[in-house]
Amino acid sequence: MRVNVICGFLGSGKTTLVRRILGGRAGKERLAVIVNEFGDVGIDGEILQGHAIDMIELSAGCLCCTLKGSLVTAVEELRDKAGVERIVIEATGVAQPGELVEVLADPAIRDSVALGPLVTVVDAPKFPALRKVLGEFYTAQVTRAGVLLLNKTDLATPGQLDGVRREVTALNPRATVVATERCDVELDMVLEGGSRAPEPSALEQGLASPAPAASFTSFVATTSFDADRAKVIRFFAGLPDAVVRAKGFMTIDGQPALVQYAVGQLEITGAPSPRAMNLVFILNGDGDQAGLKARLSETARP
Repeated sequence: MRVNVICGFLGSGKTTLVRRILGGRAGKERLAVIVNEFGDVGIDGEILQGHAIDMIELSAGCLCCTLKGSLVTAVEELRDKAGVERIVIEATGVAQPGELVEVLADPAIRDSVALGPLVTVVDAPKFPALRKVLGEFYTAQVTRAGVLLLNKTDLATPGQLDGVRREVTALNPRATVVATERCDVELDMVLEGGSRAPEPSALEQGLASPAPAASFTSFVATTSFDADRAKVIRFFAGLPDAVVRAKGFMTIDGQPALVQYAVGQLEITGAPSPRAMNLVFILNGDGDQAGLKARLSETARP
């Protein structure tokens, strides 16, 4: 059974890539997806709903930390389920590939899975800033990858893109590097590896020396009110630097919407009515959670 791990920092486009994989491989093989959410509430699982797949959602932790046992159990469950040929794991944006692959080397599952190339989705325009702020914790997701997708190229200038390509190639000269817009990429290359896939194996590569841990916290804000779009935009524009990611559902001007924020960039798109209206916030370190919730509530329409 093939296993593909999709990594990348918060907001890089991992869920978009998983959706492309699900759409592109439909009818070709039996797929299963394991979605790892750092917060207590699963958002990506809601986004992936509607595909004819087996899906296991692991929340309230990181697969490489508190959910090690849960991941092994999930893989065992899918392995023993008739017909599953490939598992795609969308790791939380704060996961470390080395520790994650170490979990997949557990004796209970190691002999029954074939690990494909580690895929890291890189937010191209934000790469220099994130590398500066997060250091080795961030670059570890690059150095351990077999395939690097430089995503969101439509938001980067040619000069920025060339600079990022030079940086990631210097960090990981063995990886296949592909520039993409909204993760529009040849899926066989992502799932099976390109001609420059790294040696040693993906497993050995992932088990290289560990990167230092970073301190992230998360909280959930209930958004069961109708918000004013202009106020929502102002709220996110005024967020402190400690907020690196926010993702979830709101009602905005009477319509359900998917709200995604990552390191200063906000995207609001229409969405089907979700099971619950919540926003998950992820912070680098601690933050004023009560204050952020209070300010968010002020975006409500009169």
